[in-house]
Amino acid sequence: MPETNIFNKIKSVLSRIWRGNGSEGLASVRREVQALRQELKNVRSENPNHQIQGLNPTLGACSFELGKDMGAIKQEIEILRNEMQDNIAAIHRLEILTLSARMDLLTEFGKALPPTMPGRTRTSHKPKGFSFGIITNGRRPEKLAKLLDSIRFQKLSQDYYEILVAGSVSGLNCTDGVRAFSMEDAANQGRLGAMRNVLAKAAQFNKFVCLDDDFLLHPQWAEAMNGVKGDFDVATGIILNPDLSRYCDWVNIIENYTFLRTYDQTFDKCQYVTGGYGIYKDYIFDDHSWNDDLGFYQGEDVSFSRRLFDAGYQLKFIPRAIVMHDDERYRQKGYGVIRLKPAEKITVDPNLSLKMEKLCPRTLT
Repeated sequence: MPETNIFNKIKSVLSRIWRGNGSEGLASVRREVQALRQELKNVRSENPNHQIQGLNPTLGACSFELGKDMGAIKQEIEILRNEMQDNIAAIHRLEILTLSARMDLLTEFGKALPPTMPGRTRTSHKPKGFSFGIITNGRRPEKLAKLLDSIRFQKLSQDYYEILVAGSVSGLNCTDGVRAFSMEDAANQGRLGAMRNVLAKAAQFNKFVCLDDDFLLHPQWAEAMNGVKGDFDVATGIILNPDLSRYCDWVNIIENYTFLRTYDQTFDKCQYVTGGYGIYKDYIFDDHSWNDDLGFYQGEDVSFSRRLFDAGYQLKFIPRAIVMHDDERYRQKGYGVIRLKPAEKITVDPNLSLKMEKLCPRTLT
């Protein structure tokens, strides 16, 4: 009987799937299943009134097992991809740790890392110095305190810097020269640009250092800034995650996603300055500002950068002006940055201890 032969063939295929010791591989098994389906179709066309007992449940079981195997293979591919990106991130960590020696070597050859253009530098109209503008939602006072300590540790003279904080500041101790700007509604609504605009307008010195409350300055940050050769309009430096991988420092924005650039690449207009850390000259704010209306993850920093670069300003990279994004959830993954999500909040892939979650896409408003 033709149906008996088909039934035996199907049992043979299922047996190999369940045992997992077939030499043909999954692709070969799938081809056999397709051939069996065609053979079954031919038998049914020749015997339209004849039903093959038990065949439909058998084929259903076959399809289910193949689906399970494909799911396991996809998960294994994802794990291998993550391991590969971890290796790329390790290379970048090594790049950061050896950066000082490489910069010294390049200097000996009369080169710079990277070559940068001075941009549309104009004359500042405010006294020379640093205005550190920090925004906060008030929920992480311990991180804000660490940031303030890292600023004071720079040992800048009192007439050369100031600290300004905007947002939810009711619990802030405004001693030691800290100026507070209460903006509870903006902080709760995530209107980061609105808070930064208030700080930039109130800044007394010619270099406005834009900071989120979960950043830290390297102990030699001020020394690096004061040692900059040439001038700049907008500047940034290396931004580390707590594991010493890269955060969004020297980055492009392509199709609403962030891509880390290598440090030897020169500036191009597809880049942006993360709102968490950037250094702006005072005259920038004569003509430009962040968008007051944009909320959480709506790309106020991308929008601001786009308008500055379209106006002709250029971004200078100061490698030694290092800061840290003091948030343990963030990691470099290959040429991107991800945020870790706790396993207990995951409903998919329960066998994985952590699930990787991409940063929210940036909008270009």
